[in-house]
Amino acid sequence: MDGGPPRPEDRRPRGARARRAAWSVIAGIILGTAAVTCLALDAVSAQQAIAIGLPGALLIVGGLIAAAVRDPMTGRRFFFQAGFQMGSLLTRLRSFFRRRRN
Repeated sequence: MDGGPPRPEDRRPRGARARRAAWSVIAGIILGTAAVTCLALDAVSAQQAIAIGLPGALLIVGGLIAAAVRDPMTGRRFFFQAGFQMGSLLTRLRSFFRRRRN
């Protein structure tokens, strides 16, 4: 026994997650390409092209994150640690700039 609390198992296999992430990236690329093409052909305005392309960018980023993270528990742990380090870095920067002003 580990001695820690039981961890919920990820019921989906790794291959299914990777496949879904790949489809997400492909859909994002298609949306982004469609937005640029429509804007180049003057079929839509710049504001409409951004409205088409922004979900595409989000799909690409989300798919890449889903492909990079092995399982949900690892993802939560990794992003918590990254947020904690960013918070401590911001605290150090604030104290540094406060000292420089005084």
